[in-house]
Amino acid sequence: MVGNQNIEIKAPLPNRDLTETRLRELGARVCWTRTQVDTFYDVPHGWLKIRETSESGSELISYVRPIDSAAPRVSDYDVLPIEPTATWKRLLERVLPVTAQVKKERTLWMYKNTRIHLDQVRKLGQFLELETLVGTRSPEEARRETDSILRALELDSTTFLAVPYLDLLSRKRSD
Repeated sequence: MVGNQNIEIKAPLPNRDLTETRLRELGARVCWTRTQVDTFYDVPHGWLKIRETSESGSELISYVRPIDSAAPRVSDYDVLPIEPTATWKRLLERVLPVTAQVKKERTLWMYKNTRIHLDQVRKLGQFLELETLVGTRSPEEARRETDSILRALELDSTTFLAVPYLDLLSRKRSD
C-alpha cells in the first residue's frame, strides 16, 4: 500500500542567492525557515527517521525510493506527527539501532504542488530538494511540473544526487 508519493530530486546548491532570485521570478513563495534534526534508524528496506523541529513538533517519517538513478523519481512516503518525542525515540531505539543524525537548516519554498527545500546541512553544505506531490495526478503529470521548475532554476542534471543526506554523511566519514 502506498501512502503518499512525490517526484523528487536533490542537488548541491552552488549559488543560493541566484536560486532564490529564480524562485521569486518563477512565482514561488517562502513559507518558513526551520532547524531540523533527523534521527535515522537501521531498517531492512527504505528509510525511517524521526524529524524534530522546535517550531512544529516531531514526525515519524518512512520513505522508499530508488537510488540507482539521480534523475527525478517517485518517492513513496508516510509522515506521522508524534508526541512526546522522547517516548517514540525510546520505543524505536529499544529495537532498532540509530544509524546517524542529520542536522540542517531548511527553508521551504512552495510553487504549485512542489515543495522546494533550500538546505544548509551540517558537515555537508548547501543543497536543493524538489518534492512534487503526485496526489490525484499521474506521476507523469507531476514529473512535468518538476521538469518545468528544473528548467526555470537552470539546474544541471549531472549534479543530481541519488542518495539521502544520511548516505552522503556516511561517505564523507569514510573518506
